[in-house]
Amino acid sequence: VARDAAFCFYYRENLEMLEALGAETVSFSPLRDDILPDNVAGVYLGGGYPEIHAKALSKNASMRRSIARAVRGGMPVLAECGGFLYLQDTLQDHDGSAHPMCGAIPGHGLKGERLGRFGYIEMSARVDGLLGPAGTCLRGHEFHYWNSSDCGDAFRAEKASGGAGWPCGHSSPTLLAGFPHLYFWSNPDAARSFVSAAARYRIGGGKA
Repeated sequence: VARDAAFCFYYRENLEMLEALGAETVSFSPLRDDILPDNVAGVYLGGGYPEIHAKALSKNASMRRSIARAVRGGMPVLAECGGFLYLQDTLQDHDGSAHPMCGAIPGHGLKGERLGRFGYIEMSARVDGLLGPAGTCLRGHEFHYWNSSDCGDAFRAEKASGGAGWPCGHSSPTLLAGFPHLYFWSNPDAARSFVSAAARYRIGGGKA
C-alpha cells in the first residue's frame, strides 16, 4: 500500500477488508523508497496529491521502474485517482510542466482548472477484469481537478444522483486503474477477487 505525502487517501474500511480476507498490508513510499518491498504479491496505489509531488516522484526513477515492472509482469495492481495518474506516461504539475511517471499504462495526467466529475458513483464493468467479470458493480466516488488524456473505458460510471454517466478505467485480469475511489463494502466479492489474484501471483512464483 503506497503511503506518503503523495498517496494518502484510502477508505480505511477497504484496507480492513483486505486484511480480513487474509492479506497482509505493507506500506511503502513512492517518494522515498527505491523499489517495491520484497515479497509483495499486489500493489494498492491510492489517491492523494501526486501533482504536488510530481517532480520528486519523477526523480525517483528506480521506484517508477519497479512499479512498471510489476504491472507488466502481471502483479495485481489497483490504482485509484492519484495512483492512476502515477501509472501513466507523464503528469503535469501546478505550473503545467510535464514530468515522466511510470509509463505502465498509456496516457498523460493533465492540469485541470476546476473540479471534475465530483460525487458518488456506481460503476459497472464492461469487461472481465481484476475485480470480477463483466457486469461487476461497485460504488465509490470521484473528486479530482486533474484530468487524463486516456481515462479508459473498461467501466461505465453513473452518478448516484442520476443523470450524468461516463466511461472510465483501464482493466485487465491483473490491473484496475482509473479515477474512481472504490468502496469495497459495496461489493466484497471485488475485494476478494483482488486478494485471490495476489494469492495466485504468489503461488505462481511471481507469475499471474
